[in-house]
Amino acid sequence: MEVTLAVGRVLLRRAALAEILPLRHRELRPGRALDAAAFDGDDEPATVHVGAFLVHPGDAVACASFMARDRQGEPAYQLRGMATRADLVRRGLGSALLRYAVGALPDRARARSLWCNARLEAVPFYRRMGWTVASERFEIPDVGPHHAMIWRA
Repeated sequence: MEVTLAVGRVLLRRAALAEILPLRHRELRPGRALDAAAFDGDDEPATVHVGAFLVHPGDAVACASFMARDRQGEPAYQLRGMATRADLVRRGLGSALLRYAVGALPDRARARSLWCNARLEAVPFYRRMGWTVASERFEIPDVGPHHAMIWRA
């Protein structure tokens, strides 16, 4: 799906992990080995990777991965590895990609309930997108403080 945002024309689509891993690495795990940006579940058949790509020159500028992970006994997708290129943050890429992804998830039962472990600085973004904080603050070693968040259709 092509959209026009503040950064120009952007293609929102499903992506291969190899297309988005460098962006995920650069924005979420800088200074570490590339494999630090690879997550358990990335290669599972039910995992859906999505990306926002500038139409010209075609670079990945935002990404997210959705893994089939139940939450409290209910079918759900866990959102992991959502990132936007640092110089393009707050220009609509993340919200456009998240809205697109919800419609692109194949399992309708799971797509009605999403959850993630959000870095503290990302919590306001998720709240604006209709997500709810679902935990006290907790630490992920070598990454920092987080809150679990949920979204229901």
